[in-house]
Amino acid sequence: MAIIPGKWSRIVELIELARTITSDIDEKEIVELIKSGQEEPLSNAETIRLLTSTIESLRKGTLVRGDKSGSDSLCGDINEIVKEMISIRQNLTFGRINMTNNADEKMITLQERNGIHVQPVFPSPWFHEKEVPMFGGFVRTRDIKLWENNDRLDIHIHQFKNLNGREPDDQELLDIMLSKMPLPGVTEKDEFKIMDLARSIANNGVRRPPIIDLDGTLLDGNRRVTSCYYILNSKEFTSEQKSRVEYIYVWQLTPHATDDDRRRVVVSMNFEKDHKIDWPEYVKASKIYEDWQAMLALEPYAGSRRQNEIKRELSLQYALGPDARYVSRYIRMFEEAEEFEIFHIEDRERDEYEVKHKSSEYFQYFDELTKGSVRSTLDQDEVFRNLVYDLLFQDKFTNWKQIRDLPKIANNEDARKLLREARAEGDVEEAQDKVVSACSVVQVAGKEARTVGANERIKNFTDFLLQLPIGAFTDGTIKRESLNNLKEALQHVNVIIQDIEGRKEQIFMDEEDDELAV
Repeated sequence: MAIIPGKWSRIVELIELARTITSDIDEKEIVELIKSGQEEPLSNAETIRLLTSTIESLRKGTLVRGDKSGSDSLCGDINEIVKEMISIRQNLTFGRINMTNNADEKMITLQERNGIHVQPVFPSPWFHEKEVPMFGGFVRTRDIKLWENNDRLDIHIHQFKNLNGREPDDQELLDIMLSKMPLPGVTEKDEFKIMDLARSIANNGVRRPPIIDLDGTLLDGNRRVTSCYYILNSKEFTSEQKSRVEYIYVWQLTPHATDDDRRRVVVSMNFEKDHKIDWPEYVKASKIYEDWQAMLALEPYAGSRRQNEIKRELSLQYALGPDARYVSRYIRMFEEAEEFEIFHIEDRERDEYEVKHKSSEYFQYFDELTKGSVRSTLDQDEVFRNLVYDLLFQDKFTNWKQIRDLPKIANNEDARKLLREARAEGDVEEAQDKVVSACSVVQVAGKEARTVGANERIKNFTDFLLQLPIGAFTDGTIKRESLNNLKEALQHVNVIIQDIEGRKEQIFMDEEDDELAV
Protein backbone atom coordinates (compact mmCIF):
# COMPACT_ATOMS: atom_id res chain seq x y z
CA MET A 1 0.00 0.00 0.00
CA ALA A 2 1.89 3.04 -1.26
CA ILE A 3 2.36 6.22 0.83
CA ILE A 4 1.25 9.43 -0.84
CA PRO A 5 4.43 11.53 -1.36
CA GLY A 6 2.85 14.80 -0.20
CA LYS A 7 1.73 13.30 3.04
CA TRP A 8 5.08 11.55 3.54
CA SER A 9 6.98 14.85 3.15
CA ARG A 10 4.75 16.53 5.72
CA ILE A 11 5.42 13.89 8.38
CA VAL A 12 9.19 13.98 7.68
CA GLU A 13 9.16 17.77 8.14
CA LEU A 14 7.24 17.46 11.39
CA ILE A 15 9.65 14.82 12.72
CA GLU A 16 12.64 16.99 11.85
CA LEU A 17 10.99 20.01 13.46
CA ALA A 18 10.29 18.00 16.63
CA ARG A 19 13.90 16.78 16.64
CA THR A 20 15.17 20.36 16.42
CA ILE A 21 12.94 21.68 19.20
CA THR A 22 13.65 18.71 21.52
CA SER A 23 17.40 18.42 20.77
CA ASP A 24 18.21 18.71 24.47
CA ILE A 25 16.43 15.41 25.32
CA ASP A 26 18.70 12.38 25.85
CA GLU A 27 18.70 10.05 22.81
CA LYS A 28 18.50 6.96 25.05
CA GLU A 29 15.30 8.32 26.53
CA ILE A 30 13.82 8.71 23.03
CA VAL A 31 14.78 5.11 22.16
CA GLU A 32 13.08 3.86 25.34
CA LEU A 33 9.94 5.84 24.51
CA ILE A 34 9.81 4.37 21.00
CA LYS A 35 10.32 0.84 22.34
CA SER A 36 7.54 1.35 24.87
CA GLY A 37 5.23 2.62 22.14
CA GLN A 38 5.86 -0.47 20.00
CA GLU A 39 5.13 -2.83 22.88
CA GLU A 40 1.98 -1.03 24.02
CA PRO A 41 0.61 0.98 21.06
CA LEU A 42 -1.85 3.76 21.82
CA SER A 43 -5.46 3.51 20.76
CA ASN A 44 -6.64 5.86 18.01
CA ALA A 45 -8.34 8.13 20.55
CA GLU A 46 -5.14 8.34 22.63
CA THR A 47 -3.07 8.91 19.49
CA ILE A 48 -5.35 11.75 18.37
CA ARG A 49 -5.06 13.47 21.74
CA LEU A 50 -1.26 13.05 21.81
CA LEU A 51 -0.72 14.28 18.23
CA THR A 52 -3.04 17.26 18.71
CA SER A 53 -1.19 18.28 21.86
CA THR A 54 2.20 17.74 20.17
CA ILE A 55 1.37 19.86 17.12
CA GLU A 56 0.00 22.64 19.32
CA SER A 57 3.25 22.56 21.32
CA LEU A 58 5.34 22.61 18.11
CA ARG A 59 3.40 25.62 16.88
CA LYS A 60 4.03 27.47 20.13
CA GLY A 61 7.71 26.48 20.02
CA THR A 62 8.24 27.92 16.54
CA LEU A 63 6.48 31.16 17.55
CA VAL A 64 8.60 31.59 20.69
CA ARG A 65 11.82 30.97 18.76
CA GLY A 66 10.70 32.98 15.74
CA ASP A 67 11.60 30.04 13.55
CA LYS A 68 9.62 29.92 10.31
CA SER A 69 11.41 26.86 8.88
CA GLY A 70 8.64 24.49 10.00
CA SER A 71 5.72 26.81 9.43
CA ASP A 72 4.60 25.05 6.22
CA SER A 73 4.33 21.71 8.01
CA LEU A 74 2.28 23.26 10.79
CA CYS A 75 -0.08 25.21 8.55
CA GLY A 76 -3.71 24.26 8.19
CA ASP A 77 -6.34 22.68 10.35
CA ILE A 78 -4.86 20.60 13.19
CA ASN A 79 -7.56 17.94 12.79
CA GLU A 80 -6.60 17.44 9.14
CA ILE A 81 -2.89 17.18 10.00
CA VAL A 82 -3.65 14.62 12.71
CA LYS A 83 -5.86 12.63 10.34
CA GLU A 84 -3.03 12.52 7.75
CA MET A 85 -0.50 11.34 10.32
CA ILE A 86 -2.78 8.57 11.64
CA SER A 87 -3.43 7.47 8.06
CA ILE A 88 0.31 7.24 7.37
CA ARG A 89 0.94 5.40 10.65
CA GLN A 90 -1.72 2.80 9.93
CA ASN A 91 -0.77 2.46 6.26
CA LEU A 92 2.84 1.75 7.26
CA THR A 93 1.73 -0.87 9.80
CA PHE A 94 -0.75 -2.44 7.43
CA GLY A 95 1.69 -2.42 4.55
CA ARG A 96 4.46 -3.98 6.65
CA ILE A 97 2.23 -6.87 7.73
CA ASN A 98 0.92 -7.28 4.19
CA MET A 99 4.48 -7.70 2.96
CA THR A 100 5.14 -10.42 5.54
CA ASN A 101 2.00 -12.20 4.38
CA ASN A 102 2.26 -11.66 0.64
CA ALA A 103 2.37 -15.39 0.08
CA ASP A 104 -0.91 -15.89 1.86
CA GLU A 105 -3.58 -15.97 -0.86
CA LYS A 106 -6.36 -15.60 1.71
CA MET A 107 -5.46 -11.97 2.36
CA ILE A 108 -7.94 -9.51 0.81
CA THR A 109 -6.44 -6.17 -0.19
CA LEU A 110 -8.71 -3.13 -0.28
CA GLN A 111 -8.79 -1.14 -3.51
CA GLU A 112 -9.22 2.50 -4.48
CA ARG A 113 -12.22 3.26 -6.71
CA ASN A 114 -13.98 6.35 -8.03
CA GLY A 115 -11.42 8.64 -6.37
CA ILE A 116 -12.02 7.15 -2.92
CA HIS A 117 -8.69 6.18 -1.37
CA VAL A 118 -8.02 3.29 0.96
CA GLN A 119 -7.65 4.94 4.34
CA PRO A 120 -8.41 4.45 8.02
CA VAL A 121 -12.03 4.88 9.05
CA PHE A 122 -11.94 8.22 10.86
CA PRO A 123 -12.87 8.56 13.61
CA SER A 124 -12.40 4.91 14.52
CA PRO A 125 -15.74 3.16 15.13
CA TRP A 126 -16.70 1.82 18.54
CA PHE A 127 -18.22 -1.61 19.05
CA HIS A 128 -19.67 -2.70 22.38
CA GLU A 129 -17.75 -0.12 24.44
CA LYS A 130 -14.40 -0.51 22.66
CA GLU A 131 -12.68 1.36 19.85
CA VAL A 132 -11.85 -1.00 16.98
CA PRO A 133 -9.67 0.64 14.27
CA MET A 134 -10.56 -0.25 10.69
CA PHE A 135 -9.65 0.57 7.11
CA GLY A 136 -12.19 1.57 4.50
CA GLY A 137 -11.94 0.67 0.83
CA PHE A 138 -13.46 -1.33 -2.00
CA VAL A 139 -13.39 -5.08 -2.61
CA ARG A 140 -14.76 -7.16 -5.43
CA THR A 141 -18.09 -8.58 -4.31
CA ARG A 142 -17.24 -12.08 -5.49
CA ASP A 143 -14.11 -12.07 -3.28
CA ILE A 144 -16.15 -11.66 -0.09
CA LYS A 145 -16.91 -14.88 1.77
CA LEU A 146 -20.24 -15.34 3.50
CA TRP A 147 -19.76 -16.13 7.18
CA GLU A 148 -20.87 -19.67 7.99
CA ASN A 149 -20.54 -19.00 11.73
CA ASN A 150 -23.24 -16.32 11.60
CA ASP A 151 -25.72 -17.32 14.32
CA ARG A 152 -28.56 -16.41 11.96
CA LEU A 153 -27.63 -19.56 10.00
CA ASP A 154 -26.94 -21.80 12.99
CA ILE A 155 -29.89 -24.17 12.50
CA HIS A 156 -29.44 -24.30 8.72
CA ILE A 157 -25.70 -25.10 8.93
CA HIS A 158 -26.17 -27.84 11.54
CA GLN A 159 -29.00 -29.30 9.46
CA PHE A 160 -26.82 -29.27 6.31
CA LYS A 161 -23.94 -30.96 8.20
CA ASN A 162 -26.32 -33.59 9.57
CA LEU A 163 -27.63 -34.36 6.07
CA ASN A 164 -24.33 -34.22 4.19
CA GLY A 165 -21.68 -35.00 6.80
CA ARG A 166 -19.67 -31.87 5.97
CA GLU A 167 -19.66 -28.08 6.05
CA PRO A 168 -21.38 -26.28 3.14
CA ASP A 169 -19.07 -24.76 0.54
CA ASP A 170 -19.32 -21.11 -0.52
CA GLN A 171 -21.94 -21.75 -3.21
CA GLU A 172 -24.05 -23.92 -0.91
CA LEU A 173 -23.88 -21.27 1.78
CA LEU A 174 -25.12 -18.73 -0.77
CA ASP A 175 -27.94 -21.11 -1.76
CA ILE A 176 -29.00 -21.36 1.90
CA MET A 177 -29.14 -17.56 2.18
CA LEU A 178 -31.14 -17.35 -1.07
CA SER A 179 -33.55 -20.09 0.14
CA LYS A 180 -32.52 -22.26 -2.83
CA MET A 181 -31.20 -25.08 -0.64
CA PRO A 182 -33.96 -27.69 -0.05
CA LEU A 183 -33.90 -28.31 3.71
CA PRO A 184 -36.73 -30.14 5.54
CA GLY A 185 -38.80 -27.75 7.63
CA VAL A 186 -37.77 -24.64 5.65
CA THR A 187 -40.97 -23.56 3.94
CA GLU A 188 -40.54 -19.82 3.45
CA LYS A 189 -39.66 -18.92 -0.12
CA ASP A 190 -37.43 -15.97 0.82
CA GLU A 191 -36.69 -16.66 4.48
CA PHE A 192 -33.98 -14.02 4.83
CA LYS A 193 -35.87 -11.38 2.80
CA ILE A 194 -33.02 -11.12 0.28
CA MET A 195 -35.20 -10.10 -2.69
CA ASP A 196 -36.57 -6.94 -1.04
CA LEU A 197 -33.12 -5.91 0.18
CA ALA A 198 -31.61 -6.60 -3.26
CA ARG A 199 -34.13 -4.26 -4.91
CA SER A 200 -33.27 -1.52 -2.43
CA ILE A 201 -29.53 -1.99 -2.99
CA ALA A 202 -30.00 -2.05 -6.78
CA ASN A 203 -31.53 1.44 -6.56
CA ASN A 204 -29.43 2.95 -3.76
CA GLY A 205 -26.25 0.90 -3.45
CA VAL A 206 -25.03 -0.62 -0.19
CA ARG A 207 -25.63 2.19 2.29
CA ARG A 208 -23.96 0.64 5.35
CA PRO A 209 -20.49 -0.85 4.76
CA PRO A 210 -20.22 -4.57 5.50
CA ILE A 211 -17.39 -5.44 7.90
CA ILE A 212 -14.83 -8.04 6.82
CA ASP A 213 -11.84 -9.74 8.37
CA LEU A 214 -8.40 -9.72 6.76
CA ASP A 215 -9.21 -12.78 4.65
CA GLY A 216 -12.51 -11.32 3.41
CA THR A 217 -14.75 -13.26 5.80
CA LEU A 218 -17.85 -11.29 6.74
CA LEU A 219 -18.37 -10.29 10.34
CA ASP A 220 -21.40 -8.15 9.51
CA GLY A 221 -23.40 -7.86 6.29
CA ASN A 222 -24.26 -11.42 5.16
CA ARG A 223 -27.67 -10.29 3.85
CA ARG A 224 -26.25 -7.22 2.08
CA VAL A 225 -23.54 -9.20 0.30
CA THR A 226 -25.94 -12.04 -0.55
CA SER A 227 -28.27 -9.43 -2.05
CA CYS A 228 -25.39 -8.16 -4.20
CA TYR A 229 -24.72 -11.72 -5.40
CA TYR A 230 -28.41 -12.04 -6.24
CA ILE A 231 -28.35 -8.78 -8.25
CA LEU A 232 -25.27 -9.91 -10.19
CA ASN A 233 -26.90 -13.23 -11.14
CA SER A 234 -30.54 -12.21 -11.72
CA LYS A 235 -32.14 -11.12 -14.99
CA GLU A 236 -34.41 -8.78 -13.02
CA PHE A 237 -31.72 -6.07 -12.80
CA THR A 238 -30.15 -3.79 -15.41
CA SER A 239 -26.47 -3.75 -16.36
CA GLU A 240 -26.17 -0.40 -14.56
CA GLN A 241 -27.56 -1.90 -11.35
CA LYS A 242 -25.22 -4.89 -11.65
CA SER A 243 -22.28 -2.54 -12.15
CA ARG A 244 -23.27 -0.68 -8.98
CA VAL A 245 -22.65 -3.77 -6.85
CA GLU A 246 -19.68 -5.35 -8.64
CA TYR A 247 -17.46 -3.70 -6.02
CA ILE A 248 -18.57 -2.84 -2.48
CA TYR A 249 -17.15 -0.30 -0.06
CA VAL A 250 -16.35 -2.17 3.16
CA TRP A 251 -14.69 -1.71 6.51
CA GLN A 252 -11.84 -4.13 7.16
CA LEU A 253 -10.21 -5.03 10.46
CA THR A 254 -6.55 -4.09 10.83
CA PRO A 255 -3.86 -6.75 11.31
CA HIS A 256 -3.76 -5.78 14.99
CA ALA A 257 -7.38 -6.89 15.53
CA THR A 258 -7.93 -9.47 18.25
CA ASP A 259 -10.55 -12.18 18.65
CA ASP A 260 -12.12 -9.94 21.28
CA ASP A 261 -12.43 -7.17 18.67
CA ARG A 262 -14.18 -9.60 16.32
CA ARG A 263 -16.57 -10.70 19.06
CA ARG A 264 -17.39 -7.10 19.93
CA VAL A 265 -18.21 -6.31 16.29
CA VAL A 266 -20.58 -9.29 16.10
CA VAL A 267 -22.27 -8.46 19.42
CA SER A 268 -22.65 -4.78 18.60
CA MET A 269 -24.05 -5.27 15.11
CA ASN A 270 -26.44 -8.13 15.96
CA PHE A 271 -27.49 -7.71 19.59
CA GLU A 272 -27.47 -3.95 20.17
CA LYS A 273 -30.47 -2.25 18.56
CA ASP A 274 -29.92 0.72 16.27
CA HIS A 275 -33.32 2.14 17.36
CA LYS A 276 -34.31 2.89 13.77
CA ILE A 277 -38.08 3.21 13.36
CA ASP A 278 -39.57 2.43 9.95
CA TRP A 279 -42.04 4.82 8.41
CA PRO A 280 -45.64 3.84 9.21
CA GLU A 281 -47.35 2.02 6.33
CA TYR A 282 -49.93 4.81 6.21
CA VAL A 283 -47.16 7.30 5.35
CA LYS A 284 -45.61 5.00 2.75
CA ALA A 285 -49.00 4.38 1.16
CA SER A 286 -49.81 8.09 1.09
CA LYS A 287 -46.58 8.83 -0.83
CA ILE A 288 -47.31 6.09 -3.35
CA TYR A 289 -50.94 7.15 -3.70
CA GLU A 290 -49.93 10.78 -4.26
CA ASP A 291 -47.57 9.76 -7.08
CA TRP A 292 -50.23 7.40 -8.48
CA GLN A 293 -52.74 10.26 -8.72
CA ALA A 294 -50.15 12.57 -10.31
CA MET A 295 -49.25 9.97 -12.96
CA LEU A 296 -52.91 9.29 -13.74
CA ALA A 297 -53.50 13.03 -14.13
CA LEU A 298 -50.91 13.03 -16.93
CA GLU A 299 -52.67 10.11 -18.62
CA PRO A 300 -56.40 10.52 -17.80
CA TYR A 301 -57.46 8.03 -20.48
CA ALA A 302 -55.04 5.28 -19.52
CA GLY A 303 -56.63 1.83 -19.91
CA SER A 304 -56.24 -1.04 -17.46
CA ARG A 305 -53.09 -2.32 -19.19
CA ARG A 306 -51.42 1.09 -19.02
CA GLN A 307 -52.52 1.52 -15.40
CA ASN A 308 -50.83 -1.77 -14.57
CA GLU A 309 -47.67 -0.51 -16.27
CA ILE A 310 -47.82 2.69 -14.20
CA LYS A 311 -48.18 0.64 -11.02
CA ARG A 312 -45.15 -1.41 -12.02
CA GLU A 313 -43.15 1.79 -12.61
CA LEU A 314 -44.17 3.02 -9.16
CA SER A 315 -43.22 -0.31 -7.63
CA LEU A 316 -39.72 -0.05 -9.10
CA GLN A 317 -39.40 3.60 -8.07
CA TYR A 318 -40.18 2.70 -4.46
CA ALA A 319 -37.86 -0.34 -4.45
CA LEU A 320 -40.77 -2.80 -4.12
CA GLY A 321 -39.67 -4.92 -7.08
CA PRO A 322 -41.23 -5.49 -10.50
CA ASP A 323 -44.41 -7.08 -9.11
CA ALA A 324 -47.06 -4.35 -8.67
CA ARG A 325 -49.05 -6.21 -5.99
CA TYR A 326 -47.72 -4.06 -3.15
CA VAL A 327 -48.57 -0.84 -4.99
CA SER A 328 -52.09 -2.09 -5.82
CA ARG A 329 -52.60 -3.08 -2.18
CA TYR A 330 -51.42 0.31 -0.90
CA ILE A 331 -53.69 2.13 -3.34
CA ARG A 332 -56.75 0.10 -2.27
CA MET A 333 -55.95 0.57 1.42
CA PHE A 334 -55.40 4.32 1.06
CA GLU A 335 -58.63 4.79 -0.87
CA GLU A 336 -60.51 2.95 1.91
CA ALA A 337 -58.71 5.09 4.51
CA GLU A 338 -59.85 8.21 2.61
CA GLU A 339 -63.50 7.06 2.79
CA PHE A 340 -63.07 6.46 6.52
CA GLU A 341 -61.59 9.96 6.95
CA ILE A 342 -64.26 11.72 4.86
CA PHE A 343 -67.02 10.03 6.89
CA HIS A 344 -65.57 11.09 10.25
CA ILE A 345 -64.50 14.61 9.19
CA GLU A 346 -67.64 15.56 7.22
CA ASP A 347 -70.44 13.42 8.70
CA ARG A 348 -69.23 13.10 12.28
CA GLU A 349 -67.50 16.54 12.23
CA ARG A 350 -64.38 15.26 13.96
CA ASP A 351 -60.97 16.98 13.94
CA GLU A 352 -59.16 16.25 10.66
CA TYR A 353 -55.82 15.36 12.24
CA GLU A 354 -57.35 13.26 14.99
CA VAL A 355 -59.01 11.22 12.23
CA LYS A 356 -55.75 10.91 10.26
CA HIS A 357 -53.99 9.62 13.38
CA LYS A 358 -56.67 6.93 13.64
CA SER A 359 -56.18 6.04 9.96
CA SER A 360 -52.47 5.60 10.55
CA GLU A 361 -53.01 3.57 13.73
CA TYR A 362 -55.47 1.17 12.11
CA PHE A 363 -54.10 1.19 8.58
CA GLN A 364 -53.71 -2.61 8.46
CA TYR A 365 -57.46 -2.95 9.05
CA PHE A 366 -58.13 -1.21 5.73
CA ASP A 367 -56.48 -4.12 3.94
CA GLU A 368 -59.17 -6.46 5.31
CA LEU A 369 -61.92 -3.91 4.67
CA THR A 370 -61.12 -3.93 0.93
CA LYS A 371 -61.30 -7.68 0.46
CA GLY A 372 -64.04 -9.69 -1.26
CA SER A 373 -67.25 -10.16 0.71
CA VAL A 374 -66.29 -7.51 3.30
CA ARG A 375 -65.95 -4.85 0.60
CA SER A 376 -69.19 -5.97 -1.04
CA THR A 377 -71.09 -5.88 2.28
CA LEU A 378 -69.92 -2.35 3.12
CA ASP A 379 -70.73 -1.09 -0.40
CA GLN A 380 -74.29 -2.49 -0.28
CA ASP A 381 -75.13 -1.55 3.31
CA GLU A 382 -74.23 2.08 4.10
CA VAL A 383 -75.75 1.97 7.60
CA PHE A 384 -73.64 -1.05 8.50
CA ARG A 385 -70.53 0.55 6.96
CA ASN A 386 -71.02 3.66 9.14
CA LEU A 387 -71.40 1.40 12.18
CA VAL A 388 -68.09 -0.32 11.35
CA TYR A 389 -66.30 3.01 10.79
CA ASP A 390 -67.58 4.27 14.17
CA LEU A 391 -66.37 1.16 15.99
CA LEU A 392 -62.97 1.40 14.32
CA PHE A 393 -62.55 5.04 15.34
CA GLN A 394 -63.63 4.21 18.92
CA ASP A 395 -60.92 1.49 19.31
CA LYS A 396 -63.59 -1.19 19.77
CA PHE A 397 -62.15 -3.84 17.44
CA THR A 398 -59.44 -5.83 19.22
CA ASN A 399 -57.82 -7.35 16.11
CA TRP A 400 -58.09 -7.18 12.34
CA LYS A 401 -59.33 -10.80 12.11
CA GLN A 402 -62.69 -9.63 13.48
CA ILE A 403 -63.16 -7.71 10.23
CA ARG A 404 -63.51 -11.03 8.39
CA ASP A 405 -66.71 -11.84 10.31
CA LEU A 406 -68.43 -8.58 9.27
CA PRO A 407 -70.41 -10.03 6.29
CA LYS A 408 -71.93 -12.72 8.55
CA ILE A 409 -72.63 -10.17 11.31
CA ALA A 410 -74.40 -7.91 8.81
CA ASN A 411 -76.83 -10.75 8.02
CA ASN A 412 -77.40 -11.83 11.62
CA GLU A 413 -79.68 -9.49 13.58
CA ASP A 414 -78.51 -10.71 17.01
CA ALA A 415 -74.87 -10.13 16.15
CA ARG A 416 -75.62 -6.80 14.46
CA LYS A 417 -77.49 -5.63 17.58
CA LEU A 418 -74.40 -6.43 19.69
CA LEU A 419 -72.29 -4.15 17.42
CA ARG A 420 -74.80 -1.31 17.84
CA GLU A 421 -74.65 -1.78 21.60
CA ALA A 422 -70.83 -1.76 21.41
CA ARG A 423 -70.93 1.59 19.58
CA ALA A 424 -73.15 3.11 22.29
CA GLU A 425 -71.09 1.62 25.16
CA GLY A 426 -68.87 4.21 26.87
CA ASP A 427 -66.54 1.67 28.51
CA VAL A 428 -64.13 0.53 25.77
CA GLU A 429 -63.43 -2.86 27.34
CA GLU A 430 -67.13 -3.60 27.73
CA ALA A 431 -67.67 -2.58 24.13
CA GLN A 432 -64.81 -4.81 22.94
CA ASP A 433 -66.42 -7.75 24.75
CA LYS A 434 -69.65 -7.09 22.84
CA VAL A 435 -67.75 -7.14 19.52
CA VAL A 436 -66.16 -10.47 20.53
CA SER A 437 -69.65 -11.78 21.40
CA ALA A 438 -70.99 -10.70 17.99
CA CYS A 439 -68.20 -12.64 16.26
CA SER A 440 -68.91 -15.68 18.47
CA VAL A 441 -72.61 -15.59 17.59
CA VAL A 442 -71.96 -15.88 13.84
CA GLN A 443 -69.18 -18.45 14.30
CA VAL A 444 -71.47 -20.71 16.36
CA ALA A 445 -74.29 -20.18 13.86
CA GLY A 446 -71.89 -21.13 11.07
CA LYS A 447 -70.92 -24.37 12.81
CA GLU A 448 -74.57 -25.28 13.36
CA ALA A 449 -75.38 -24.53 9.73
CA ARG A 450 -72.57 -26.81 8.60
CA THR A 451 -73.85 -29.74 10.70
CA VAL A 452 -77.53 -29.45 9.69
CA GLY A 453 -78.25 -32.16 7.13
CA ALA A 454 -74.72 -33.53 7.35
CA ASN A 455 -75.85 -37.16 7.18
CA GLU A 456 -77.95 -36.55 4.08
CA ARG A 457 -75.09 -34.72 2.31
CA ILE A 458 -72.60 -37.49 3.16
CA LYS A 459 -75.03 -40.16 1.86
CA ASN A 460 -75.55 -38.24 -1.39
CA PHE A 461 -71.83 -37.82 -1.90
CA THR A 462 -70.97 -41.47 -1.23
CA ASP A 463 -73.76 -42.59 -3.59
CA PHE A 464 -72.35 -40.27 -6.26
CA LEU A 465 -68.81 -41.56 -5.65
CA LEU A 466 -69.75 -45.24 -5.80
CA GLN A 467 -71.66 -44.72 -9.06
CA LEU A 468 -68.67 -43.10 -10.81
CA PRO A 469 -67.08 -45.42 -13.42
CA ILE A 470 -63.47 -46.45 -12.70
CA GLY A 471 -62.42 -44.86 -15.98
CA ALA A 472 -63.30 -41.39 -14.66
CA PHE A 473 -60.38 -41.72 -12.25
CA THR A 474 -57.87 -42.81 -14.87
CA ASP A 475 -58.78 -41.01 -18.09
CA GLY A 476 -58.35 -37.50 -16.73
CA THR A 477 -62.04 -36.79 -16.16
CA ILE A 478 -61.31 -36.34 -12.45
CA LYS A 479 -58.51 -33.78 -12.09
CA ARG A 480 -55.41 -34.60 -10.10
CA GLU A 481 -56.17 -31.77 -7.71
CA SER A 482 -59.63 -33.22 -7.01
CA LEU A 483 -58.12 -36.64 -6.35
CA ASN A 484 -55.66 -35.15 -3.88
CA ASN A 485 -58.48 -33.31 -2.10
CA LEU A 486 -60.50 -36.52 -1.93
CA LYS A 487 -57.49 -38.43 -0.58
CA GLU A 488 -56.97 -35.84 2.19
CA ALA A 489 -60.68 -35.95 3.13
CA LEU A 490 -60.73 -39.76 3.30
CA GLN A 491 -57.52 -39.80 5.37
CA HIS A 492 -59.16 -37.32 7.74
CA VAL A 493 -62.28 -39.52 8.01
CA ASN A 494 -60.09 -42.58 8.60
CA VAL A 495 -58.30 -40.87 11.52
CA ILE A 496 -61.67 -39.96 13.07
CA ILE A 497 -62.98 -43.55 12.70
CA GLN A 498 -59.81 -44.98 14.28
CA ASP A 499 -60.14 -42.54 17.15
CA ILE A 500 -63.80 -43.50 17.73
CA GLU A 501 -63.00 -47.24 17.58
CA GLY A 502 -60.07 -46.74 19.94
CA ARG A 503 -62.27 -45.00 22.48
CA LYS A 504 -64.92 -47.75 22.19
CA GLU A 505 -62.26 -50.40 22.78
CA GLN A 506 -60.97 -48.54 25.83
CA ILE A 507 -64.51 -48.30 27.26
CA PHE A 508 -64.98 -52.06 26.69
CA MET A 509 -61.69 -52.84 28.45
CA ASP A 510 -62.59 -50.56 31.36
CA GLU A 511 -65.94 -52.37 31.74
CA GLU A 512 -64.16 -55.76 31.75
CA ASP A 513 -61.77 -54.52 34.45
CA ASP A 514 -64.73 -53.38 36.54
CA GLU A 515 -66.39 -56.80 36.23
CA LEU A 516 -63.19 -58.60 37.27
CA ALA A 517 -62.82 -56.28 40.24
CA VAL A 518 -66.33 -57.14 41.36
